[in-house]
Amino acid sequence: MILEDGFDVSESIDRVWPVLMDVPRVAGCIPGAEITDVVDAKTYKARVSVTVGPVKVGYNTTIVIESVDDATHTATLDVAGNETKGRGGVRAKVTLHAETASAGTHVTLHTDANVSGPIVSLGGRLIESVARKTTAEFAKNLTALL
Repeated sequence: MILEDGFDVSESIDRVWPVLMDVPRVAGCIPGAEITDVVDAKTYKARVSVTVGPVKVGYNTTIVIESVDDATHTATLDVAGNETKGRGGVRAKVTLHAETASAGTHVTLHTDANVSGPIVSLGGRLIESVARKTTAEFAKNLTALL
């Protein structure tokens, strides 16, 4: 499943980019996410809870920063998670890009996700709707953090 999304932050890219690259700090902006362990400077363990329609699932995840290009403000993350009850999982490649915009900074997200387990039965449109809502909430929380 490919998900495309984005948001604006009314702060300069020089202020936004370092916060986006500070995974333990920015994870608190993601609804239902909590960093549980910092393995090294590029690898993090987290718990993530997601509610899609009537289904609530939790994942134990590993987030790996695969690449960061500070000059172009682009980063690629690999996210792999197993559902805590052993009924499925998620594997996602997330590419984020930040650029200067008239109102501050515009961030685009491209996610290529493979999801398995009970959440899949709800359909792609509902999953996409929840992803968009989560991105909007993240943007709001990021703005408050900044």
